[in-house]
Parts: sequence; structure tokens; C-alpha cells
Amino acid sequence: MFRVTQFSDTHFSTNPEGESRNTDDTWDAVFADAFDEARPLPDLVVITGDIANDGTEAEYMKIAEKFDRIPVPAVVCPGNHDRQVPFDAILPRPGLSNGRTWRVENWLFLFADSNAAGRERRLDGSLVDTEDRTMQHGLFGDPEVVWMAETVGRSDADHAFVWTHHPPGVAGFFKSEAQDAEFAQLIDKAPTIRGVGAGHTHTNTILECAGRPIHQCPSLSVNLNMKEYTTLPPGYRTYEFSEDGSIASEAHLVGEERWPRSSLNEPARRMLRGEISYAEMKAELAGEKFL
Repeated sequence: MFRVTQFSDTHFSTNPEGESRNTDDTWDAVFADAFDEARPLPDLVVITGDIANDGTEAEYMKIAEKFDRIPVPAVVCPGNHDRQVPFDAILPRPGLSNGRTWRVENWLFLFADSNAAGRERRLDGSLVDTEDRTMQHGLFGDPEVVWMAETVGRSDADHAFVWTHHPPGVAGFFKSEAQDAEFAQLIDKAPTIRGVGAGHTHTNTILECAGRPIHQCPSLSVNLNMKEYTTLPPGYRTYEFSEDGSIASEAHLVGEERWPRSSLNEPARRMLRGEISYAEMKAELAGEKFL
């Protein structure tokens, strides 16, 4: 049994008072719950993107101090709110890795970058973030799909699992048909992939895509109940990976008395259903809040 605790969408900011939730406070509450003495200590922590809110160097310096509390090895992968150069330059340090693979017993973990839609390729072949990266949905891109398929194919691990920011298989506002097709192609090439652990949607449910479970991790910011269209408290997700290839996972929500559920307004509901765009929702609200 190998245990993993997943955090996602921490959205740490150097100006948390300007955000819908102060994630300095939610981090303290979620961390205390995740590492309570009554819980078994995980073997690994994975943080699946949108670690910073604006992707500034100052935010990543702050984040490095926050994550210094994590008592086990941790791996980070980027989200659409992260900026690649400061992410790679500042975050990695002993105990906190931006590595691409992790092998444990007969499992191979892949840490995949799902931000190809928010990048442009320069003349020298390198990738640079686009100005609208934060508004882009998931896309692995052909090089990432090939890398995952070849890495799984060359490994002698019996089972593989993908950690990434954008989950395939989602509906409504978050849906990316291109990513869904990519993931189906990936599973066809690498059938030992047993599932995905992702963030981005600020929800706590498990979906299915290409016959695989897609685990969505709650965020430290505002979480969403997509059936009842209410907010949810902050949270995290835990996993148990077994030798036979099975995965047991549970979402944990923390501090509902402090961060109670509230109903979303109608423009927000329409946006989440995919009926209007984010820009159209903002125009309808005209200064009103999301909730």
C-alpha cells in the first residue's frame, strides 16, 4: 500500500485579502487536517497546479516557505495560473521536486504538463507562456502524449498513474474535447495507465474518461458543487495505491463552519453549464460578485 496526499489549486497570493478566500488561512486548516496524528502519514504529497495565483516570483518565494512544512517528499506540477520560468527556478529544493516521474514498487507516477494550450513555440523551439494562459483549458500536446506513452512503454512497472492539472472528461465550462481525444489516444498507446489525479475544476468528484477514473481534487480556494451550484469548503484528496493496480481515493473538505456553503448566482451557473463564456458572465454581473 502506497499512500499519497494531493493538494491542488492553492492559489497562494502576496495579496490574499484581495481574493475570494485567504488561502493562507485555508492552508493552515487543510494542512492540520491532512497531517493530523490520527491519520496515517502519506508516503508522498503531490500538488497539481495553480499553486500561485498570479505566477509572480514573490508568490513562489512565499509558497516555498509554506511547503517547507510538508513532512514527506512532495512533487509539484504547473497549472494555468502558474508561470513556467519562476515556477521552475524558485520552487524546487530538497524535499520539493518538479520531477517528471516517480517509481514506487510496481507503480510508475507520471507528472504531466497539461498547459500546451497556454504556450507558444518560439523560433528556437522553446515554449513561452501566452498572455491568456490563465484562461486556457487543458491540452497535453503531441510531445507530451508521446513522452507519456514512451515512458510507460519502456518501464517495467505493472501500473501507471498520471498527475496533472487539467482533468480530461469534464463537462460544461471546463470541457476540452481536444484533451479528451488526447487522453483516449494515450490510453490506447499505454493501457497500463490506471487513472488520473488532477485539479483545475475546484470540485471533489471522480469522473471517467477512456474507461479510467479521473480524480478531481478540491482546492484551497472556493470549491464548487456542480450539481447543486453551491460553494464548498476548502479541501484535499487522499489515495491508496495497491500492488494489484487498484486505487482507493477520498476527498476531504475542511472547516465548513468557517467557510459555509452558499448558492451561486444565475450568471455563474450558466457559465459553469457552458451556456455562456467567462467574459459574458463578467459582463452580465457588471461588478457584482460570483456568488
